Amino acid sequence: MTWSAPEPGAQPTPSEWQRGATTLFPPGKLADRISTVLLLVFGALLTIITAVVALIVTISATASCDAAAGCTPGGYVGGAAIAVGGAFVVGVATVVLAIGAWIRRRTSWWIAAIGFVLAIACITWGGVVFAGVADGGAAGGSGSSSSIA
Repeated sequence: MTWSAPEPGAQPTPSEWQRGATTLFPPGKLADRISTVLLLVFGALLTIITAVVALIVTISATASCDAAAGCTPGGYVGGAAIAVGGAFVVGVATVVLAIGAWIRRRTSWWIAAIGFVLAIACITWGGVVFAGVADGGAAGGSGSSSSIA
């Protein structure tokens, strides 16, 4: 921000403080900034909740998973990593792009909205992979690849 008083020692008026000043939150774009921040916060909370749930579910799913049971924990960990890692990467990219839009004085709500939708897509994809492994699908677990004699 560039705020400067017109004369040293003098008490400037509010209009003198505003002359030549810039801010990241101009009054006309306040709704855009608020909606962007709310979407970014909801995305961060969604990622944190997903990380906690993924950790608990992965630990409980792999507790009885060993070679004797014909199970490997890689599919479970992979599904959780896709969900949490994908949402985190999308979130970081969204924050960077939204701040870049703020600096360029552009609207940024749509960037945060797309980031939120992409984070949900990553979490869904990771959940599908995890569920496929838990059901014994082709992604691992006790699949039905045995031949009938």
